[in-house]
Amino acid sequence: MKITYCNDYLDLSQKAAQIVMDQVSLKPDLLFCAATGNSPTGMYAEMAKHKKMFSELQVVKMDEWGIIPLSHTDSCESYLKKHVLDPLEISENRYVSFDTASEKVVEECSRMQKFIAESGPFDICILGLGKNGHIAFNEPADELNIGFHKALLAESTIQHDPSLSQGPEPAYGLCVGMADILQSKKIIFLATGKGKEAAIKHIMERKISTHCPASFLWLHPDTECLIVE
Repeated sequence: MKITYCNDYLDLSQKAAQIVMDQVSLKPDLLFCAATGNSPTGMYAEMAKHKKMFSELQVVKMDEWGIIPLSHTDSCESYLKKHVLDPLEISENRYVSFDTASEKVVEECSRMQKFIAESGPFDICILGLGKNGHIAFNEPADELNIGFHKALLAESTIQHDPSLSQGPEPAYGLCVGMADILQSKKIIFLATGKGKEAAIKHIMERKISTHCPASFLWLHPDTECLIVE
């Protein structure tokens, strides 16, 4: 993992966007696995300034909240539409999404894993860092899932939105698994935001543990980690 310490969030966003643009210049139709959240928002805004570069980009949604519908303002679907799909003018045929409705979970997990197996690996995978060390919805646990799966969410994760814990079952999400993340050709890992100091400290110790899923990125041959302390 290559570590780059950035001056501030804008510096991180500009550096991350440049990495993406450098890769797109080499392969315009690359498969881009897109994270959501505050960490990549600035990067997407920087990319939108050069939207003509992304006329062939293929985007895959990395994860999605369960319980709430895709139309909810806090869904990953709504986030990607606002910050990625519309600004970069990603057409419907270049975007791969999935639904987390409880009756569709099994079917959607199978469909997404089939898509990744046939169309992957991802050329670029964008990752943020959870306060507890999670990446996507791969939460700390004794064991981690290798493939696309339904993940039960930690309390620190569902603080994102109280409505996530108001369903008939425990809060969950669907997400790309650890194997498909680690098989990505390039990973851009954005470590920024309040309350993540302990997780960053754990990662910098270079000790791999399922109780800090982000630590597994040390096993990847081409991860660029951008940090704002």
